[in-house]
Amino acid sequence: MKSRMLKRLSSLALVAVTATSLVACNSKIKVSFDCNAEDYVTLGQYKGIEVTVDTTAIRDSLVNEKVQNDLDEVTEYSGVSRGAQDDDQLTLSFTGTIGGNSVDGFSSDSYTLVLGKDSFVIPGFTDALYNMKAGEQKIITLTIPEGIKDAEDYANKRIVYEIKMEKVEQPIVPMITDAYAKENFGYDTVAEYREALANDMKDTIDENIQNAKKQAVLEKLQDNAEVKGYPEDIVNSKSEDLERSIKFYSTMYGMSVDEYCQDRYGISFDEYVKRSVTQELIMQLIAQKEDLSVTEYEYKGNLASFAKDNGYSDEEKFVNDFGKDKIVKNMLLQKAVDVVMGSAVINEK
Repeated sequence: MKSRMLKRLSSLALVAVTATSLVACNSKIKVSFDCNAEDYVTLGQYKGIEVTVDTTAIRDSLVNEKVQNDLDEVTEYSGVSRGAQDDDQLTLSFTGTIGGNSVDGFSSDSYTLVLGKDSFVIPGFTDALYNMKAGEQKIITLTIPEGIKDAEDYANKRIVYEIKMEKVEQPIVPMITDAYAKENFGYDTVAEYREALANDMKDTIDENIQNAKKQAVLEKLQDNAEVKGYPEDIVNSKSEDLERSIKFYSTMYGMSVDEYCQDRYGISFDEYVKRSVTQELIMQLIAQKEDLSVTEYEYKGNLASFAKDNGYSDEEKFVNDFGKDKIVKNMLLQKAVDVVMGSAVINEK
């Protein structure tokens, strides 16, 4: 009798422990935002937002880009005596000096690029090449940006380039005709060739279309809201974060952060920062209005995919770099984005 009673008590204790564990896993994680969003933004319509996205134009643009890449591979070049212009292939030699000393990695005896298409690691370098003729020389002074791999010690230092234009060659681009498509790509017509490219690029096309739909909806969401101001501390913090992330890409394309934002988003870097802050404030208000939350169970279950979406394969490093609190906040904001996108009416043309 006593043995049976002990077994029953042990079973009840195990059930209690299990129930307690389940409650802990399903408990909501407390989130405290850095400001009261209502002080800066008045929320407008956020459900049922209707937009129209030109998916055909997106598809055609990506296919045209692939066609151009195919043409670039078979394009030949012929020397000219005029000054360099867009699409010309240039061969040049240059020496880069810092404080009067030549520095390894900033000089070349024979460097080739296509003007207007290829970038250079130092912003402003390719701008100086326009209108230069073969045999001409030029001296320019530029500033080395931050974020160049293996050149961190030279960030923000002035560099003097002595450039000599060795060759200027104009492109001889083949015409894409049915005959050319058949001979070079194995398709009877240009239309068949382009359709085959579109099928091969389906995943990329679909991803770009989804991004365009999301961008259109979120832009209209901001247009529907009234912005009364910007929290200075958050703007400064966001500016630092975005500058670090964008500088990696802007440097890759030989642009400043502001030039990159103008080229990619059509707005200045400062405006990009403000729009990013506004979007977060709007999502914060939506999360509060919809009573959204993140549980411990959701946090642990979604951490791996959330880390991957942010470029991390190691969950532990992701948490160490950003902290649980910041990650949970962003998971909550993503839930608010899902509410907006889930109710949006998106027309295609």
